[in-house]
Amino acid sequence: MSTLTIHPADLNQETAVRMFLDALHIDYKTSENAMDDTEYFNMSPEMKERLKKAKSQEENGEGIAVSLDDIWK
Repeated sequence: MSTLTIHPADLNQETAVRMFLDALHIDYKTSENAMDDTEYFNMSPEMKERLKKAKSQEENGEGIAVSLDDIWK
């Protein structure tokens, strides 16, 4: 097995690569000082508001449970 080193040009590319690797169930490591997805999304006021609303909905029992098998349908 080989090791790949990837150097995304920006946070959008990094997020896309991480999503791709997650979708293929490929393990990967990030550096200790890497920004996590929540930090990245909170950089955008619109996404920060969406996350806040979604969290509130989930806490109030308004969320919708979706099986992982149903995501790709």
